[in-house]
Amino acid sequence: MKLFSSKRNSTLKLTELQSNIQALTALYMPMNLNTEFHKSKVAAVKKLHFILRHTNRKLLQEQDFEPLLLGSLTLVYYFGMRIKLNRLISKYWHWCGRRHFHQAETAFQITMDMLLPECNEATIKITLKFFTEVQLWSYESFVEQILEVLLFFDRGKTTLFNIMLTDIHYVLFIDVESVTRHRMRVLYNLLKSSNWVIENGKLLPFVTRLLDFFTYSVSKDDGRTTQYRYLRKGFEVCLRRIFERVENKHRKLIITTMLNWFSMVNMNQEHVLEFSTLLDHAAEFYQVGVYKDSFGQGLIEHVLVNLVGSSSATNSLVGCRLMLKFLDREHNSQFLVIPTLFYEFSQVRLKVGKYDIKDKLFIRYHREKLNNNLLKAIKRHGTNIVNLKTIYTIVCCMVLEVPCGLTAAAAACIVMAIQDQALNGENIPAPCRYWLHAVVVSIMSLICWVHKAPVLYTYVNHIVARRAKEAPQLNPPLMYFYKIGRHHVTWNKPTLFFEDWELRYALWKHFQDTRILLCLAALLVLFVVKTEGRNKKVVIHVPVKVKKIKHTHTVYKTIHHHHKHREPHMDHSLVSSEEHEHFHHFHIHDDSPVGQHSQPAPGVGIPDFLPDSLLDVPLQIPDVPPHEIPGLPNRHIVPLYRRI
Repeated sequence: MKLFSSKRNSTLKLTELQSNIQALTALYMPMNLNTEFHKSKVAAVKKLHFILRHTNRKLLQEQDFEPLLLGSLTLVYYFGMRIKLNRLISKYWHWCGRRHFHQAETAFQITMDMLLPECNEATIKITLKFFTEVQLWSYESFVEQILEVLLFFDRGKTTLFNIMLTDIHYVLFIDVESVTRHRMRVLYNLLKSSNWVIENGKLLPFVTRLLDFFTYSVSKDDGRTTQYRYLRKGFEVCLRRIFERVENKHRKLIITTMLNWFSMVNMNQEHVLEFSTLLDHAAEFYQVGVYKDSFGQGLIEHVLVNLVGSSSATNSLVGCRLMLKFLDREHNSQFLVIPTLFYEFSQVRLKVGKYDIKDKLFIRYHREKLNNNLLKAIKRHGTNIVNLKTIYTIVCCMVLEVPCGLTAAAAACIVMAIQDQALNGENIPAPCRYWLHAVVVSIMSLICWVHKAPVLYTYVNHIVARRAKEAPQLNPPLMYFYKIGRHHVTWNKPTLFFEDWELRYALWKHFQDTRILLCLAALLVLFVVKTEGRNKKVVIHVPVKVKKIKHTHTVYKTIHHHHKHREPHMDHSLVSSEEHEHFHHFHIHDDSPVGQHSQPAPGVGIPDFLPDSLLDVPLQIPDVPPHEIPGLPNRHIVPLYRRI
C-alpha cells in the first residue's frame, strides 16, 4: 500500500458529460436568492467543479454549454449576494458564505477560460440573456465585474461592445427610461477598462455605429427617433471615453472617420453644432507634433475645402475650429480671443514656437489652399463676428507656431486681401468693415512682435497713430456700436491703410538684415576658430594720466605683448608651465598712437588676456618742463587694440 497515491483526472465521455450537465441544471435552479435551495446550490458548486476537472476545452466547446454557463453565473450571483445578507446575521454564516463564493467564483473563471475566446459570441449573448432574465441590470456594479472577467478571458476584443450596442438598440423601444439606461451606463464604464485591446479593424466600425446613434439622438423628433433622444448624452459620453482611451494614432483615424461620416450625413445647423463639440473634443486629445508628420494625406485639404471654405456659416465655423485645434500646439488660442494691438514692449502670455524646417515645408505645401479658403470664409462669413474671430486666431497661431519669413509673408498676404475686401467689398455694414480693418492691424502688430522687426514696427505704429487721431474705429477692439465724432474720418482715406509695396519692403528689409547678420556671425565664429593656436603679437596703447607740478598730462603706455601658444598635440615633451610664454615691454610715448598702425590685421578682436581695467604699473617719468609737453586733446582717445 502506497502512502501517497496520485490519480489523474480521467476525461468524461460524451454521454457522461451530458448527463452531468443535466444533473447540474437540476441543482442550481431556480435562479434566485431563495434560501430553501441553499443545499442544492452548495451541491451544484461541487458538481460544477467535478465537471470542469473531468473535461477539456475541445469537448466542452463542442457540447451545448449554455446550462453549464448559466449554472456558473447563477452560483456566483447567489453566493455573492448572500455574502452581503449574511454579514448582517452572524460572522460564522458570513465566513461560510465567503468560502462558498470563492468556490463559485473559481468555477466561473475556469468556465470562461475554457469557452473563450473561441466561443465568445455565444458566451456573451448567454451572459447578457442571464442578466435580463434575472433582472440584474439595475445592479450595475455586479454586472460590470462579470463582464470585466469576460473581457479579460476574451483577450480584450471589441466583440463585447458591439453585442452590447446591438442589445441596447433592441431593447431601446421596449423600456428606454430604466433598462436601456442601465445598459448604457455599464457600456461606457467598460470602455475605460484596461483589459480592452483596441484593434484598428474593429474600432472604426464601432465608432461609426455610435456616430449613427448619436445622429439619431440629435435629429428632429419625427416619431421614429424619439427614443434615441433619451440616450444622446450616453452616446456622447461613450464617444468621449473612446477618445480618452485610445492611442494617438487611433485618434487620427477616428477624426478622419468622423469627417468622412460628417460629409455624408445631412444635418440641420443645430445638429452640426452638437456634432462640432464632439469633433472638437476628439481634436483636443490628438497630440500634434511636427505638422508634416502629424496629419495624413488629404486630412488638411478635406478640412479646408469642404468645411472652412463652405458656403454654410456653421460648417465653415466647424472647419475653422478644427483647423485651430490642429495648428495651436502651444495653446495660444485662449489668449487670442479678441483682436488687440501688440506693442514692441508688450508683456503677453503668448509662446512663440520653435522653428522647424518640416513645419515650414508643411505651410509652403498648404499655403495656396489655406489662403484661398480663408479668404472665401472672409468674403462669405466675414460679417459674422464669431467666424471672423476664429479666422483671426488661425492666422495668429500660424505666425506664432512657425516663426519664419514664409509664415510672416503668408499672413501679410492674407491680411492685405482682408483689407481689400473691407475697402472694396459690397453689401458690408460699416461696423463689419471696421472689424476687418481692426483684424488687419492686429495681425500686423503680432508679426512685428514675433519677429522684432523695427522697420515694420515703425510703419505699423505710424498707421496706428494716424488712425487713433483721425479714425479710431479702425483700430481694435471690436465693437457692435461705434461712437464716431464729427472730426473723425469715415471715408477711405489712403493714409489710414496699409500700402502693399511699403509692407513688402518692410518685411524684405527685416529678413534681409537678419540674414546678413547671421552670415556675419557665422564668418566671425569661423575666423575665431581658425585663428586659435597661432602665435600672436598684440600692441596695446593705454592712456594714463600723470600728475606733476600742478599739471595733468596724458602719456601713452605701449605694451608689446608676445603671446606664444603651443599645441599640446604637436609637442608632447612640453610641460604645462612651458605651454604659454608671455613677454611684456613697456614704452612711454607723448604722442597719440592713432596713426601708428594704419594697416590693422583683418578680423580684429579683443584678446582673452586683456585686463578689465587700466594696468597699474609704476612708471619712471623723466623731468620734462611743462612747456615742452604737447597740447592735451579735449577728449580721451579710446584705446586701440591691434593685432600684428
